[in-house]
Amino acid sequence: MEQMQGTPITRSGGYSIRVGWHAAAYNVDRATEQRYWRMKWLLLVLAILLGILVAFAAEHILFEIISPLLASHAEPIKNYPLLWQFIIYAFTLVCGILVYLQIISLVGNHMVRGAEQRDEGFSLLEQRRRAAKVRKRDILFYAIMLPLIWLVPVSFGGAVKILLSVLILGRAAEITYFRVLRPEK
Repeated sequence: MEQMQGTPITRSGGYSIRVGWHAAAYNVDRATEQRYWRMKWLLLVLAILLGILVAFAAEHILFEIISPLLASHAEPIKNYPLLWQFIIYAFTLVCGILVYLQIISLVGNHMVRGAEQRDEGFSLLEQRRRAAKVRKRDILFYAIMLPLIWLVPVSFGGAVKILLSVLILGRAAEITYFRVLRPEK
């Protein structure tokens, strides 16, 4: 008798995608899997563009419209513009990520309606643990990008550089925590 190889889903030529906030796995066909990944990338690009536009609009409104109107009361805005820029970009990033994840969850759940569910998914901690399983070259990418953000003369504002640095350092801290401090048993 011939020995079967692979998982039951790959033996039949099927594919698996993880959708929703708990990353539940579903067995789907190739067309659904490709449509899901294309939609995910399209929505990511749209979220990035919309986030940049919203941040620039909020920065323009704060510094060009609100600050001059409140000239006597807006001393903190005039004295600490970098702090206000950082707050605008950070708030836009956090809200944008949450909206993007909610939309991807809804789109994914709609695409797998009627499909066979393989498992119930993972907790948020387990999802982050799995995301921290990166290759060493990915860690090298973060180590190279951090100094490049500050050394390469690009017309990023100081707040954007700080925000990108915080994102890279946060990802590096997550990888360090799950790979070094709390390795999987």
